[in-house]
Amino acid sequence: MTTPFEPTYAPAVHAVTPFGHDHDVIVWRYFRMTSDRHPNSIASPQYIKSREKIVLSAFDFQIPYAMNTRIFLTPYNKWFRLIGRAPISEKEEDGCSMDYKAVLVHTDRNGEEKVVIPVPDIFFEENFDLPPPSTPLPSLPASAFTITNPPPTPSMHHYPPSTRHIEEQLGETRQSRLRSRKNWMKKNWFRIFVIVGSIIILIVFIAVFAFV
Repeated sequence: MTTPFEPTYAPAVHAVTPFGHDHDVIVWRYFRMTSDRHPNSIASPQYIKSREKIVLSAFDFQIPYAMNTRIFLTPYNKWFRLIGRAPISEKEEDGCSMDYKAVLVHTDRNGEEKVVIPVPDIFFEENFDLPPPSTPLPSLPASAFTITNPPPTPSMHHYPPSTRHIEEQLGETRQSRLRSRKNWMKKNWFRIFVIVGSIIILIVFIAVFAFV
């Protein structure tokens, strides 16, 4: 939706601009209402656009500007935020012999308003389109990446070599076990003989009765 041309905004003062000679520029304004009555609605409300011719000195710019700079636009008595720029081609009638279109936005509880103003290139800082430099990571010494003695993995076990003292202790343990076993057999040889004899007699007795 486009409104008809509005009267030219021409203040009595501000004859001099930081751009040199004053210029008449065609400013496009885009406005849309924001409502909380339909929070689940996917479609955004459409912009209502209008345009007007304003002398550049009316904005009282203090150039140059960086990205995201807050700028007070005197004709609208509002603070706007500079969010980007677009180059102007020679075929565009709205260019007014300017280099770029400055895009500014103002938001409040009632809605969102965008303003597109033709401006010369000196309106922006030199590094306007470049992203802010990222913080470099602190440099670390090479020793920080070197592991001198890596811990063994769970599947690796390193045992110290057995010494002669340990081997002698193991040999004495085996001999003591054999000695105690022989002593037990000597003390209980009669019981062992009776048990073994009883088992043999029982087997023979079962075999005889099985063949009768």
